Amino acid sequence: MRRSIKKLAEHVEKCPFNGNPTKSSVTRRFSEIPGPREIPVFGNAGNFKYAIGSNAKTIESYNIHLEEMYRKYGKIVKENLGFGRKYVVHVFDPADAQTVLAADGKTPFIVPLQETTQKYREMKGMNPGLGNLNGPEWYRLRSSVQHAMMRPQSVQTYLPFSQKVSDDLISHVAKVQLRFGHVNMQKVAGRWSLESAGQILFEKSLGSLGDRCEWADSLIELNKKIFQLSAKMRLGLPIFRLFSTPSWRKMVELEDQFYAEVDRLMDNALDKLKVNDSDNQNMRFASYLINRKELNRRDVKVILLSMFSDGLSTTAPMLIYNLYNIAAHPEAQREIRKEIQDDPSSSKLPFLRACIKETFRMFPIGTEVSRITQKDLILSGFDVPAGTAVDINTNILMRDEVLFSDSPRIFKPQRWLEKSKEVHPFAFLPFGFGPRMCAGRRFAEQDLLTSLAKLCANFEICHRGEPITQIYETLLLPRGNCEFEFRKL
Repeated sequence: MRRSIKKLAEHVEKCPFNGNPTKSSVTRRFSEIPGPREIPVFGNAGNFKYAIGSNAKTIESYNIHLEEMYRKYGKIVKENLGFGRKYVVHVFDPADAQTVLAADGKTPFIVPLQETTQKYREMKGMNPGLGNLNGPEWYRLRSSVQHAMMRPQSVQTYLPFSQKVSDDLISHVAKVQLRFGHVNMQKVAGRWSLESAGQILFEKSLGSLGDRCEWADSLIELNKKIFQLSAKMRLGLPIFRLFSTPSWRKMVELEDQFYAEVDRLMDNALDKLKVNDSDNQNMRFASYLINRKELNRRDVKVILLSMFSDGLSTTAPMLIYNLYNIAAHPEAQREIRKEIQDDPSSSKLPFLRACIKETFRMFPIGTEVSRITQKDLILSGFDVPAGTAVDINTNILMRDEVLFSDSPRIFKPQRWLEKSKEVHPFAFLPFGFGPRMCAGRRFAEQDLLTSLAKLCANFEICHRGEPITQIYETLLLPRGNCEFEFRKL
């Protein structure tokens, strides 16, 4: 990681957004970091609306709240979250992002994305999982899956299974289009993600794109409700920390239902899979995990659970966002189709890869990359002490008018193909950075590339109705009409 930090640092001086202080600058106190007015107990004034009225409409606009703070206070903002939750420092400068991530060390500490999930798993005696752990226990689990999940050569072995799921998606889309005259991708993208997870994680077809659509839809809906309620509890009064509230009891009910379904899948897979040759590099994922001597069954199950639920919450909406950009830009769709015709094996497809990258920029799936600083830092000229929660607000960075001066609100995949247009490397972090980079990144990229290539090769893709935007439901998820037409070529 140190080498990559040093290499990326070479780009920093070229960035007009670089705000790190020079040696002669006077460092200002933490208390001087700008931010909304503080109210005793409640924290910053901006949080008050979540505490007194955590309705769906208020919660869904949290990403707008972040953008408004950036516009009002600048590239570093301090928020007191209230109710004993201390401060979070919001960073809107890639140079500050670099400083934070360069200080990661071997075991970066984060604020869990879903405190409710962490609390639920601990209550049930489960391992909290990769996304909720810090320190040596996180490092132990992450190290055990690093080889299977992050090396391109390892992920490449799953390409035939990704292609099989893509073929099933083509058939499924064609049937739904014929029956209804359009395809609701909110449902179909979730089914696709479940089927991909079945092939990769459980080494079997789940029938999500076949005869078990209703089962898949019920699981997708459960997951959606968990994320919606999690967002409400994250931003609202944290009373559930002290005693069982109606929201907490509802969360436990939803998590119980979701986990019961996934637990059956995991138990069935693990009971059947036991490979004797633990050195076999061609093992599929679950087989690889259960043959790792340092992992027990509890460890394996929480890794599978995390991968399963994370894919459903992230890769599925990214498929929708990509299809929307492709449908809304017919010239890009024609270019993708031409590229596929020129490369029937679909092994490279640089323009489609650029489209996917541009979609990650325009439709970031999360609002932040979080860290808890492990040593004192200077960010934008202010002292930030060790132990401070810092949010690198990537959803703002990736669409900033200074960092992306070439029309940041417009879909321009060409920007990633033009070497003359350099972007600050810490302005684009769709998967995070360093040791805590998204573990499923390479699986997600491979699944998206494979399925989008086959969809574009088989159909003219058109979007129906109002434009797709984003709402905050713990992650930034699609809002608007997700119905598409797939006209057979």
